[in-house]
Amino acid sequence: MENYPLPRCSRLPALIFCQLLFICCFAWSDVRSQPTIPVYREFAVSETNQVSGICLGCVIENPQGAVGNNTQDYSTFKMGLAVLGSLQQTLIFQHRTIDRFTKLTVKIGTGHTRLSVRLLGQLYIETLSGDTSNNDLRPVDAQMLKIWEDSTQGELEFITSKPYDRVRITLNGGLVDINDELRIYYTDQTYGDFSLCDVPHFAGEILYYSFDGNTNELISGQDLTSTLVPVYKDHMVCGRQALSFLPCLENTLSRTQNTWSLGDTATVGFWARIDSQAYCTVPPRLHIEIPPLMFTVTADSITACKPGVGCKTAPLTNLGRSNLYVVTTSTTAGNQLRLFINGTEVPVPLEPRQVQPPDGHIKVSLNQVQLDEMIAYKKVQSFRTIRSWYYDNCLRCVTSLMSVDNARLGHPAEMQQEKKNLRLYPNPTTGRISIGEDITVNDLDVSVKNPSGTEVYRTRINVRNIELPSSLPNGVYIITLTTREQAVQTYKIVLSR
Repeated sequence: MENYPLPRCSRLPALIFCQLLFICCFAWSDVRSQPTIPVYREFAVSETNQVSGICLGCVIENPQGAVGNNTQDYSTFKMGLAVLGSLQQTLIFQHRTIDRFTKLTVKIGTGHTRLSVRLLGQLYIETLSGDTSNNDLRPVDAQMLKIWEDSTQGELEFITSKPYDRVRITLNGGLVDINDELRIYYTDQTYGDFSLCDVPHFAGEILYYSFDGNTNELISGQDLTSTLVPVYKDHMVCGRQALSFLPCLENTLSRTQNTWSLGDTATVGFWARIDSQAYCTVPPRLHIEIPPLMFTVTADSITACKPGVGCKTAPLTNLGRSNLYVVTTSTTAGNQLRLFINGTEVPVPLEPRQVQPPDGHIKVSLNQVQLDEMIAYKKVQSFRTIRSWYYDNCLRCVTSLMSVDNARLGHPAEMQQEKKNLRLYPNPTTGRISIGEDITVNDLDVSVKNPSGTEVYRTRINVRNIELPSSLPNGVYIITLTTREQAVQTYKIVLSR
């Protein structure tokens, strides 16, 4: 496993020089639009390969070129006359993944032919645990294939569903252009530190409830049983469903088959929205127990408690929308219980209150509340990760977050110059965006970046429509429009297909 630690400014001889270097590094990285190196990234350490069937002149040259972190070297699949033959290379990792959801990437290329799904129509990929297939063999499709600016190179990306320690690449019958070759540069697995709505990247997660039409737990099988028929509301945080309520009735969901605990070091996060009904005689309330932590959300406050430590209570004001609540706990003095709302830590005191410990079962009770995307980790997530939970997943905070995001996204000047007469709609969008009639569209430069500042798409248009690539996953994107006169306008758009 390779780690890529952040540079330590303490090694510099002067604090001022450190700050200047820090600013310059961020500015330079934004200009170059280089992708962020994942915190955890593991490359294949060995390989096996074979030629099968009737395949005259078929060979895999330099097979070791696909092993390791040399991103410029590659193995080469050369397909001769293949009647019923195939080329196969299995790339092996040092560690077997312990997470069910891991991002697997294979960098590929050709000698001169443009990559396309049609060209790679006979290319298949699957994961294995030891010599046992995970039965996830799949052909290359448009969702998996990410073509680079140099159209002869690209990546195959997908999220795995089972633990694995090797990936097998099989080419049947050859490329459409049989005079070319297929290159495998490397394969790696990355572990993100937070979940994304449509493409979850988990690392060390223990519980994950999407509440997308069910109360199933997607990681370790801690499914919840409901006392009433569950109700779900559409178009919530991830553009999908969330757990809702029957009018004025409290529904309790629980996991009673076994006792369970997160332990002393943990992070729990969930989205919730108070939906108070005037005709109900009882106030709205959400109560969650994920031992040893307990949470209560009402119409005016949230309280998080840990037995033996105490409680933190924070007032709530923005009850008309979904809010992200995150609590971390550890044994470190001063960090025993920390409460975050919408990506920001709430500066409230820890009350040394005596509370009854939970009975060891996972429980959720809600009345006039919507609950969505609940996740728990047996580790303390970083402040940066908690902010990312909010900014990357929030579909209903586009306008209110604009000023907050200016400095974080590195575009303060452009944001401040934004003019009301230039509009992009609809927002959220399914991929097709229209530009308002009150601007002249003539050789307009369009740049699309993700929240980390990496440019994921760029084009020039002379029409009033922008078509986002189908390969882009759902989420929040920053679209910058630059006219021929170099006037710059920047917008935040939510993609929800």
